[in-house]
Amino acid sequence: MISRDLMCKTPAFANGHRPPRFESDFAEDVLRSWRSRGLLDGASVDDFFGLDPRENLPVNWSCIGRRIVADSPAAMEPFRRGYDPADPVRLPGDWSDRLERWRGRAFALRASPWDEGLLQVIGIGDWSSFSRAVMLMHENPERIEAMVAHYADFLVALLDRVLGEVDVDYAVLYEVIASNRALVIPPAMYARFALPALRRVVACLERHGVATRVVWTTGRVGPLIPLWLDAGVNGMILTQTAASGIDYPGLRREYGRQLGLLGGLDWQTVMRGPAAIDEMLRRVARPLLEQGGYIPHLDDRVRSYMPFENYRYFRRRLNKLIDDIHGDR
Repeated sequence: MISRDLMCKTPAFANGHRPPRFESDFAEDVLRSWRSRGLLDGASVDDFFGLDPRENLPVNWSCIGRRIVADSPAAMEPFRRGYDPADPVRLPGDWSDRLERWRGRAFALRASPWDEGLLQVIGIGDWSSFSRAVMLMHENPERIEAMVAHYADFLVALLDRVLGEVDVDYAVLYEVIASNRALVIPPAMYARFALPALRRVVACLERHGVATRVVWTTGRVGPLIPLWLDAGVNGMILTQTAASGIDYPGLRREYGRQLGLLGGLDWQTVMRGPAAIDEMLRRVARPLLEQGGYIPHLDDRVRSYMPFENYRYFRRRLNKLIDDIHGDR
């Protein structure tokens, strides 16, 4: 079955179909190293490891220009210019050619709006901007609300423009809002400033038929998961799971079929070799695959310090597990 259909069916817990064989990502330096050593036999990384193809919509969803904390009325105008959906650099020059190529495609296509997260949108980039933004949250919360509302206006306008021309199969919403110890801001503050805008973006995706909305996050984000679900998010990718202390089987026990899961396989375990890999697949991947609503892959991109032999063993064992449970349907 084509990866596009598999991607659409898996998070919805559709029975009888295997999940797509995706990987989180491959750092370009590790691919260069493996190719220079002839380890991929001249094949693409997808073909060599038996992965299903997918693409990311090449849209610039980010602030154009310098991010700023708009802590004065005068600063709001450059902030708004940074998030202008009509800016011609939002789409690549070959957009029309890409639209033609995507018609009738077999591979999954994803959109990645909300790709900066609340803290980045309000201008945080270093300690100085962080302290200014936090002061603004307390002293002039209406300004923060205005910034995030404009960000939602921008995303909805750009989504309407783009999704009016191409169908995408799922959306990934990036939100880096926690360390491995705690959230950066309290849940109530996140709910006030981020949730109204996030609801608007999710509603826009839903209006365009994007049924799978996945939050990509890291750290101890547990208290925010109910908020994301309430906003209409229905899937989650958590990176660095071991450091965050959040366990994927535990998420499934707590949230059941409300939350589709992607990733969650600890890259550090793969570094430890076959015995550790097999135990992780037995404990984490097998029960989740049997329950459905799960697309397994590493919880971080494959980087240059990943031994080729370890990753190849991991991917072959995972692919076999997927086929053993679901067959190649």
